[in-house]
Amino acid sequence: EKKMPVEADIPEFLAELGLEKDATELIKAVGDLSLTAFYFLLRVGEYTIKGKRNESKQTVQFRIKDVTFFRKDKRGILRMLPRNASDEDILAADAVTLKLENQKNGWKGVCVSHHSNGEEYHNPTKAVGRRYIHIRSHTSDPNTFLSAYFEEDGVRRDVKDSDIRAGLKVAAEALDYM
Repeated sequence: EKKMPVEADIPEFLAELGLEKDATELIKAVGDLSLTAFYFLLRVGEYTIKGKRNESKQTVQFRIKDVTFFRKDKRGILRMLPRNASDEDILAADAVTLKLENQKNGWKGVCVSHHSNGEEYHNPTKAVGRRYIHIRSHTSDPNTFLSAYFEEDGVRRDVKDSDIRAGLKVAAEALDYM
């Protein structure tokens, strides 16, 4: 049975849900991670945790320490932003890299990069930036997964693969993919 490909409208829809007044931190995280996964062509295990742990997996999920932001200087040359760059500088970044620690394809220490697409909100660089800012406002642990989110009461949770699947189904139904 042929399946329709997911286009940019699906992760954009999920990201927009995060803009709603009553959006939970989980909804915001699912939207940002969906945009990130779409533009970086990520496997679900690279940016979420599994509902049930599978210790045999090789893939190491992206952590805060695996994220690096870049901004163009006056001459147009990309320069790495420091880890303690301001929120404004991170959200204005021109590019971001994610370091692959140990992925299924066997690559270690390789970085995947994406430039800003110029969009104000539906932008992979800004989506990673929003996750990074949210996480570092709650913890200084560089090993914190990019899937982490913190509820209003400060409790840390992680986006699970099932959260992404549920979000994709909601978006597909709302956008008439089904």
